[in-house]
Amino acid sequence: MFKRTLPALGLLILAPLVGEYLLGNIAINALPMIIGLIPLYGGGALLIREVARRWRLGWPGIILLGLAYAVIEEGLLTRSLFDPNYVGLRLLDYGFIPALGIGAYWTVFVLAIHGVWSIAVPISMVETASRRPDTPWLGKVGLTVSALLFLLGGAVPIAFAGPTLYPLSAAQITWTLITATALITAAFLSARFRRPVLSTASPTPWTVLATTSPAPWTVFTITIAAGLAFWLPTLLALVGIKLESVVPAWITVGFYLTLYTTMTLLILRWSRRTGWGPWHKLALSAAGLLTYAWHSFPQPPSFPAPAHVDLIGNAIFSLAALGLLAFVVVRLRRTSPPS
Repeated sequence: MFKRTLPALGLLILAPLVGEYLLGNIAINALPMIIGLIPLYGGGALLIREVARRWRLGWPGIILLGLAYAVIEEGLLTRSLFDPNYVGLRLLDYGFIPALGIGAYWTVFVLAIHGVWSIAVPISMVETASRRPDTPWLGKVGLTVSALLFLLGGAVPIAFAGPTLYPLSAAQITWTLITATALITAAFLSARFRRPVLSTASPTPWTVLATTSPAPWTVFTITIAAGLAFWLPTLLALVGIKLESVVPAWITVGFYLTLYTTMTLLILRWSRRTGWGPWHKLALSAAGLLTYAWHSFPQPPSFPAPAHVDLIGNAIFSLAALGLLAFVVVRLRRTSPPS
């Protein structure tokens, strides 16, 4: 039983480590905080993974459920989607939409962070190392426990904020719940519109090229470049270049939406081609993991930490990420040797 549940336990721990520590948002001197983060991040990732595999929703379903998780966390729990002065950063000013009470830039940015890095990357890494990547790890009791764990984790940011928690209006709560429900519904419906793998009865050099997936290293390189593009506006802000004084918000938001659309269409296209397999999935998650690793060094931590402590922590977590990748590669070579 322990061997069967070991991947689930690994996901519980890996999700908050990637989502906050590898990101560089929390320094290593605040590592004990992970106890409060495991129920929310780990419980959420495990619940999404188990639901997706139990109902055969596939990766589109995982991504959509991850976005629903992001909406719930940032809309109802931390409330950064609506709090105009969240942690004193004025995150909503750039591209503020008065009718919705949200910042367009912050919304498209933070939802992707959670949907991709907090949920999809940890799930993919643990599944790749697992001998049962596409089947549920938990029974009904385990699924119930993971749901209760997530609900418990949801109380942590609310309790932590205490009286400073931003009050939400009835309309904000309603629209947040509607959006999350719509994403969850879309996740379950996505399984019905899954398209078959591309193939051809009479292959020619051109048709083979059009229906064969690219090499895993190609997938990795393109995804690394996409990660750099994703973090470019943040990197500019860290060196003192404020986007709001240089680029209109609608251009930045359009840039992000174009990036998301391009990568989504590419991955959907690649995954339908012959030859797509575990090494391509690892290439995607490895690129996501390493993107967070390099980003941690310029990222200032949210909680005060001496510069040398922050630097040492970033190095330790980055080396741990490389170690995890090496471990997953060794495991994958045993089950799916690269062609």
